[in-house]
Amino acid sequence: MADKYEWFDKVLTLSGTHLPSIKSDVNALIDEFDLKMGGDKPQKYLSYTVSGNLMKKAAYKAAGIGGLTTLPMTIPIIGTIGTVLAGSLVDLALVLRIQIELCFAISAAYGVELGEDELKAITLALLGFSGSSQAFKATAASVLRTAVDEIAKSYINRGVEVATVEFAERLIPRLLKKYYRFIPFIGVPLGASFNLVSTMTIGNHARKYFSVWDNDNIQISWKDDN
Repeated sequence: MADKYEWFDKVLTLSGTHLPSIKSDVNALIDEFDLKMGGDKPQKYLSYTVSGNLMKKAAYKAAGIGGLTTLPMTIPIIGTIGTVLAGSLVDLALVLRIQIELCFAISAAYGVELGEDELKAITLALLGFSGSSQAFKATAASVLRTAVDEIAKSYINRGVEVATVEFAERLIPRLLKKYYRFIPFIGVPLGASFNLVSTMTIGNHARKYFSVWDNDNIQISWKDDN
């Protein structure tokens, strides 16, 4: 594995180890909302409400990170190119972990049961898809689901570890090109807003994807037949 992207694999692996506690927290949140709403709301309503709550919390957390990691760059002399690059890497690592665990949490909110590798592959596909031009065309959940399933299946067939490196090599350099971070004072609100919007976008796509998983009794053959 390429050393420079080893940290991203660690982020993905660490998030996977937290999956049981993520599921437990989400189930507790569903029970809490169910109690508040009188215990008579359909499961789909609870899942939608809880996933919306998860998205807002994750987006605000990501926004806070974006503001904090750009703050040193607004200070004369301290805000050097090296500081910018270091801040960008810290920002990206923290925000990607938030977004990965948000996808895991939304899958739990909709009661989706998948193996860890399959869930990781789908999450990688959602992260990459949400930043693509194709995402703007995928207004229907079925279109998004088809696109994400196709990408995720290719990740599984190549191996999640290999796919993680390929994903990092393709996506991370693009995410690091946040040139506004070089602009004093403007970088703070832009860093916060970028992280907030990107996290909400990924959350919306994850909710759209996982919300229809159960409806159609989806079964994916993750391995190629030949």
